[in-house]
Amino acid sequence: MTPATVTAPKRPKTNAATTPRPGGFAGNLLRVDLSRRICRAEPWAPETMRELLGGVGLGAMILYRETATKGGKGNVAWDHPDNRLVLGTGPLAGLPVWGTGGLTVCTIGPGTNGPTSTQANGFFGTNLKYCGYDAIIIQGQSKDWVYLYINDDVVELRDARTLVGLDTWETQNTLYRETGLAGHQLSVYSIGPAGEKLVRFAAIQGDFGHVASKNGCGAVMGKKRLKAVAIVKGTKALRAADPRGVIQAADDIAHDLRTDASARSLYEYGTLPGVVNLSKMGALPIKNYTTNLTSNVAGADLSVWEAPKLRENFDHRGHQCNACGMRHCHIQVIPKGPHAGERVDEPEYEGWSGAGWAIGATDQQGISWLNTQLDRACLDVNEFGWMCGWVMECQERGLITKEQLGFELKWGDIKGADRLIQLISRRQGFGNVLGEGVKRAAEKLGGQAKDAAIYTEIGAAPRGHDHRARWDEMLDTCTGSTGTLESGVPVHVAELGLPTRINPFNGEEVARQVVGLRGRRHFEDSLGICIFTGRTRIENLCRALGAATGWYYTFDEAMRFGRRTAAILRAVRLRCGIGPDVEKPSTRYGSTPHDGPAKGQAVSAQWDKMVDIWYSGVGYDKKTGKPLPQTLKDLGLDWLSRDLWGRKG
Repeated sequence: MTPATVTAPKRPKTNAATTPRPGGFAGNLLRVDLSRRICRAEPWAPETMRELLGGVGLGAMILYRETATKGGKGNVAWDHPDNRLVLGTGPLAGLPVWGTGGLTVCTIGPGTNGPTSTQANGFFGTNLKYCGYDAIIIQGQSKDWVYLYINDDVVELRDARTLVGLDTWETQNTLYRETGLAGHQLSVYSIGPAGEKLVRFAAIQGDFGHVASKNGCGAVMGKKRLKAVAIVKGTKALRAADPRGVIQAADDIAHDLRTDASARSLYEYGTLPGVVNLSKMGALPIKNYTTNLTSNVAGADLSVWEAPKLRENFDHRGHQCNACGMRHCHIQVIPKGPHAGERVDEPEYEGWSGAGWAIGATDQQGISWLNTQLDRACLDVNEFGWMCGWVMECQERGLITKEQLGFELKWGDIKGADRLIQLISRRQGFGNVLGEGVKRAAEKLGGQAKDAAIYTEIGAAPRGHDHRARWDEMLDTCTGSTGTLESGVPVHVAELGLPTRINPFNGEEVARQVVGLRGRRHFEDSLGICIFTGRTRIENLCRALGAATGWYYTFDEAMRFGRRTAAILRAVRLRCGIGPDVEKPSTRYGSTPHDGPAKGQAVSAQWDKMVDIWYSGVGYDKKTGKPLPQTLKDLGLDWLSRDLWGRKG
């Protein structure tokens, strides 16, 4: 392999006449052109830092400005060299606020062939900031496999051919040995075989168990032949405008998370209580939505799924994120069974769901191991759950034969599910069809098999819930512009002026809640903070941001920022050709439960009304999907109004 010709990043010269850089920012964006094998630092103008913040705020603007086709009428596809892969963090990353190692990935993803925003944590954001960068913008496609190495001002594209074929944990351990660094001293985010083979629901996994999983972002990395990004914990100092204010805000956030009734269980156990809590609502997805009763799963005993008991069943090792006191993200040791003694990452709720209940599995040791197998292969656990459960049901009904798949796959079969992981992640045999994702695989088979598959018509995979009992998340997923939830879950809704309780099966109430939440998630995902520690009050996040930067930042500005970002992402989505006509669930996804707590609750009967209320509430035109000119004007996006509406804007 010919050695890479890499231009060392040049630090921008300071100019006393320019706007001073706010605290909390490193001040540079790292541009990596894989086609030309050039890396360079670009100064980030302080004048735009408040406008974009970082994370998805910055990523959305880069996608809008840099992924349009010539003439600006269309958008490049996910596999085009001009697609961007933005790995960003935010102004709180690297500061002593819980969970501030955040990574936001923005790109055009292959699931929807539209915009993507997906998050992970660990140490990526902190290490990147300490090397002097707020984000990495990756473009082009390398001729050979490479990985990106960053150590302060040393930025190199290194030969990764020896890493090809390794899973993500093997890749991280190999780079540990190669660099002589480990733990938080070297953050590694990589793809496994699924990303290399361009599986449409491949993820990017890092720091042993942290996953940016949505809309096939790992396949984008694979198409660019970028195996990994390895970032040394650098030596660049970060300045906070008000250090004491940051500490005070950090303490208040930590106190809020430890003591508030809505957050305390998250602090103690992460999302482990989700299995029991969601089963009571009818929102635990069981056997590909064929039932909502845990008693219909062989070997199910819900009493052992209470969070304390679930955790007591495993020996744990410490493993958390930067500056975080939340009690989750552990490494655990499997105590018994065929994988006894192996270390795996403790599944969050979606791991127990996608690698467990969705496929009819209840063996906790087996599910924990399978969840890590998915991380290592770099497959999204949610879409795998829908895929594996669908294949299991189709085999049971004779819609997929043993000969087609190559083996028999029954409900709850952990060993068989792992075999399916290997088949898909290497696109072997029928795995090549399944590697296209649930929607495309179901459409290829058609008929009754298609009707049994769980997906959105946009192409996004729902999160690991039975959304037939969580209509808010179904509506959000189907109308969103990120390849996943966009408005997010209801947190501290009274702060947003929303009712603290609604009827989850009243379409009007549900739609108004989703509208009211809009903006919060994008604000959080632009700060470099974890989604879990972001579940404090927005006022606390604004105080932390203000102390870091020196700005006076208000609740109203935070929500307006989030809604501005949503409008920009919507414009990218429309440019990708994704309009209102596909904003609906698949047949099974939007079906009516026939048993369990949500029995008989038909979302399909209220769907059109919910969508109408959503469009009216967010100020978008339902016919075209565009944000209305007045909406854009109110958000300070007159330039976008002109782009979308011409002179009418």
